[in-house]
Amino acid sequence: MVDTGAMRDFTNIVNTISRMTRKYCVLRLTSDELCFNVGDEKTPVLWAVLSQEHFFTEYIMIGVCEDENEIYLEFDASMFARSLNSLKATAKNMKIKLTNKRQPCLTFEIDLSSLAIETRQCMHDVPVRLIPRKEWPEHKMPIISNFNVSLEIPQIKYLRHIVERMKNMSPKLTVIANKHGTLMLRIEVDHATVTSHFRELQIWMNRLEKQEDEDSDVSATVSIKKLAMFLSWDVLHPDSVKCYILHEKMIKLTMDIGDHVKMHYFEPAVAS
Repeated sequence: MVDTGAMRDFTNIVNTISRMTRKYCVLRLTSDELCFNVGDEKTPVLWAVLSQEHFFTEYIMIGVCEDENEIYLEFDASMFARSLNSLKATAKNMKIKLTNKRQPCLTFEIDLSSLAIETRQCMHDVPVRLIPRKEWPEHKMPIISNFNVSLEIPQIKYLRHIVERMKNMSPKLTVIANKHGTLMLRIEVDHATVTSHFRELQIWMNRLEKQEDEDSDVSATVSIKKLAMFLSWDVLHPDSVKCYILHEKMIKLTMDIGDHVKMHYFEPAVAS
């Protein structure tokens, strides 16, 4: 990795991932993608899919076999993020290698710019667990095609500011939408109901989506703290954010950052 913009984006993504998980993260490596998978109490909730072509000028990956050309690694997300701190110190390039140092490790070799002739290099080893093939299905992203409504949500920074304010008043938030392109965020507090409305949003349809009356609202009540944590990804300036609602069961949020990063976030509904 040699591009300063790519190193900055990679660092921001990993730092945000580390804040979303208390402990472990799973990295799935394929010939064309890196996929970070964050779980909540062993239930996967976030997939950050990165195009290797955007981030790396050289990328060599050999998986288990030709038919299953993948590698799954589990590691401490905070340790991974701390290993990238040196990138802030005018790094010239970074190499990431899977090594064996008495145990499997991801080894980060970071060359730092210097006025001296010799090159300064930082090296960090992050212990990893190689996940056996029998456990791979546990880390696959679920395919859910029967959402009741899907729509493009407004600029994420405005949404984040509203959710942050609501977070100080209630632990839960109800996301409500309909096929007229209306999105509502609602909390209930003592003697009051607070609702923010967004109208004329773009609706996304597919033939497998559940058919509902256009005038009917669908909703799901979720943890406002977890939703706010996902919305903190606005620091990456996404091009597009979509919201999918499965009535009273879950919401899914997707975020596109250029054509090189895509986030998939699943938040199950809680009792309202």
